[in-house]
Amino acid sequence: MIGDWVCVTKNFTQKYHKIRALSNNEDAVLRGIYVNEYGIENPSIISPNDTEPIPLTSEILEKNGFEMVLDKDKLPTYRIKWTRNPNLYFTVFTGVDGYWNPVGFGVTIAGVNGVIDYVHQLQHAMKLCGINKEIVL
Repeated sequence: MIGDWVCVTKNFTQKYHKIRALSNNEDAVLRGIYVNEYGIENPSIISPNDTEPIPLTSEILEKNGFEMVLDKDKLPTYRIKWTRNPNLYFTVFTGVDGYWNPVGFGVTIAGVNGVIDYVHQLQHAMKLCGINKEIVL
């Protein structure tokens, strides 16, 4: 999706890039996504096969203004104030396995729980809730 952060796996000096546009060229060789390398004005086209998702980490959440608080089970939960209503929070909780070991992250939207493993999934969940925050890596 345009605006998603991706990790480019080859031929770029920078590792992380934002998708700037999608190519709709009929030539299969040119079909792909456009990204801008820092300092270069014209976007480069790359194959989606040359990208991979960026794992979501607590460091990325904290760098983007999420506050870490412990929930009732003493697990870290990350929250950021909802811009439309400062009394509400967008919350990312820590998932656990069957032994209560922290594994990954999750979010509940409209009563539905979802897993968030990657930065682009966080971007989508926030946009779904009307939060247009620019994610910083």
